[in-house]
Amino acid sequence: MTVVRVNAQVPVDGALAPARGFLWWAPNARRVVPGVGGAPSAIILPAEFKAPLVAGAVDVTVDPTGLGWVWCVLEAFTGLPSKRRYFAVPDVPSIDYADLVEIDPASLAPEPAAAPAWLAPFETLSAGTVTPDPENPGFYLIGAS
Repeated sequence: MTVVRVNAQVPVDGALAPARGFLWWAPNARRVVPGVGGAPSAIILPAEFKAPLVAGAVDVTVDPTGLGWVWCVLEAFTGLPSKRRYFAVPDVPSIDYADLVEIDPASLAPEPAAAPAWLAPFETLSAGTVTPDPENPGFYLIGAS
């Protein structure tokens, strides 16, 4: 079992205050745990549970994820739209909620990190459009040919 430590805060009048609300946790699929010593395998159904925040925090004890399933978490913070997220939970004693790896539910692969907005103009440049500036050594001209 892994303890996931949640600490949620919300900006209020230029400061941070504990968030209010709850997290709904549920496996995205049922899973099978092999039996031991001749016992039959157990089917673990994807039962959900509610973890209410107390002063913006809650510790949640969950099974580490495995092949074919991840945790689906519905974040329901007071005053904000709800958001559904999918996470892989490692087999460690404890981890911060902020450190969980977000997963694409369609592929069960880690979601790619969003490219920084400042990279967008560079994505349209073709090779050879970054050239040294002859008037300013050490600087480059972008988009000049």
